[in-house]
Amino acid sequence: MKKEFFFIALILMFVFFLNEPVYAGDIEVQSSVDNTRIGLNQNFTLTVEISGENAGDAGNPQIPDMSNFAVYVGSSGTSQNIQIINGTMSVTLSHTYIFRAVTLGKFTIPAITVVMNGKEYRTQPIPIEIVKSASSSQSQRQPQRNSYNGSNQINSDNLFLRVLVNKRTAYVNEPVMISYKLYTRVSVTQYSVNKLPNTAGFWAEEYDLGNQPKVYDEVYKGKKYRVAEIKRMALFPTDAGKKTITPMEIDCSVRVQSRRRSVFDSFFDDPFFGRSIRKLVRSKPLTINVLPLPTAGKPADFSGLVGNFSISSFVDKTSVKTNDAITFKIEIAGTGNIKMIPEPKLQLPTDFEQYPPKISQKINRNNQGLAGSKVFEYVLVPRHPGEQIIKPVSFSYFDVSTNSYRTISTREIKVHVEKSANDLVAYTGTKNKEDIQYLGKDIRYIQLNTIELKKITKPIYQRFYFYLLLLLPLVIVFSSFQYRKYLDKMSGNVAYARSRKANRMAQKRLSLAKKYLKEETQKDFYREVSNALLGFIGDKFNVSAAGIITDEVEKLMRDRGVDDGVIKKYMDCLRVCDYQRFAPASAKIDEMKKFLNEAKQALVALEKVV
Repeated sequence: MKKEFFFIALILMFVFFLNEPVYAGDIEVQSSVDNTRIGLNQNFTLTVEISGENAGDAGNPQIPDMSNFAVYVGSSGTSQNIQIINGTMSVTLSHTYIFRAVTLGKFTIPAITVVMNGKEYRTQPIPIEIVKSASSSQSQRQPQRNSYNGSNQINSDNLFLRVLVNKRTAYVNEPVMISYKLYTRVSVTQYSVNKLPNTAGFWAEEYDLGNQPKVYDEVYKGKKYRVAEIKRMALFPTDAGKKTITPMEIDCSVRVQSRRRSVFDSFFDDPFFGRSIRKLVRSKPLTINVLPLPTAGKPADFSGLVGNFSISSFVDKTSVKTNDAITFKIEIAGTGNIKMIPEPKLQLPTDFEQYPPKISQKINRNNQGLAGSKVFEYVLVPRHPGEQIIKPVSFSYFDVSTNSYRTISTREIKVHVEKSANDLVAYTGTKNKEDIQYLGKDIRYIQLNTIELKKITKPIYQRFYFYLLLLLPLVIVFSSFQYRKYLDKMSGNVAYARSRKANRMAQKRLSLAKKYLKEETQKDFYREVSNALLGFIGDKFNVSAAGIITDEVEKLMRDRGVDDGVIKKYMDCLRVCDYQRFAPASAKIDEMKKFLNEAKQALVALEKVV
């Protein structure tokens, strides 16, 4: 009976878990308008985007009542964008609604609600202003799904550089995070930094953002932008007072669409007759109020650091013999200016010999600032036996979370030192770690016997190599002059430069042809051999290899007096390449290898006569 009851319960639990819905992760909901300043009786577009792996399971957006300032015109429908990156799928649904502004004044589009699996998600409210007449650039038009693409309005609303800072008041040496982001609703094809911000009065730690900034979408003040982070850094103020960080300037190349006024306008530009214009954008200046650190309660051994730290220490062994080395490590970790952590002051027993520490550090740059650790590794050598104590090492810093100074310490470490069997001499004060390995055996006794001294060397000025060294500067100057002359000739005479490099380039192309030395890639093989032969002619005779044909090659060689045998051998190779490339022919591996050697011989033969 008990077994039957157990099996029934197990089956019921299995059925329950099969029917239990699997809830997806959270989604993200954003809303934006194409313009926040709208003319009376003009249309504006409200877009609601739902993004997430299971965005398709979300319900339709619940649009709030806006009848007091806008009337609903219609919907442009719903679009869906699916991306799969590294096996992770991302779905974005865009719902587009068109409204007409009917009341003058400043209004707020309330938060829009989306419900999925019983959970509500809300957007941020959007402030808008309805005026009598908007600018001509904002005249009534059909809505665009991606309002930041292809717009001709290049102004401070559609393209600007924004500086973001996590705090505007900080203590001396407290990290301040600064980020420069480019916001755009136009097509920016490239940019260059004209002027970097001046960070005088700060210790700056740059963040490596890579050669290509990451671009993402962001709704800012009710409008959707493409955003790229251009620069990020952590600044540590070095002294108190108001510090001003000058603006950063970026020169952007913007692609705009233009109408043709004649058949020749923008003919050689892109297919949509676009053109690029330059736009200089700059961030606003930034003022940081730097407060001095309080004097009350400041420890005598204050390190000058601000942040949050911890300290630890350990030794590799607690029982040693005299003259044996001990590794003593102190690690200070936390958030703050890791590079400025000073070397701690050790309190060691008097008969411990201390060597300069090996210092290593690890720094992690994150959105909150700099975090990491700094390790001081000491080599200690006890000289006398006994119970020795390494006293605690203290470290003081200013904690911004409590606005107070904190002193932290390591633990006390006891080391038991025994007398070594070969402890024959007293401490002699060695200079490095290696010197302590044979202590007690490094005495050099005084030689008491008479030693016959002989002259074994001549004065340096009587040696042969001394005169060679005198001539060496003259040789270097002469060689430099000849090399400079060679470089001038190479840069000023294009034909000479191409001729000198012709053989090397041809051999490089033939090496590329070896990669296609297979029956299934024989067309590519003969193409690369043909490129090598034609490229060699182009470089040697200073003509463009792109437009040269096989018949012209023979004429070029005859005009320069090349022997008929060399010409025939060279032309035969070119004709074989053309035949194998364009005719339905096939070749075996052995034939291809033999032909490759013939092509090399043809190149060598032509190289000798030209």
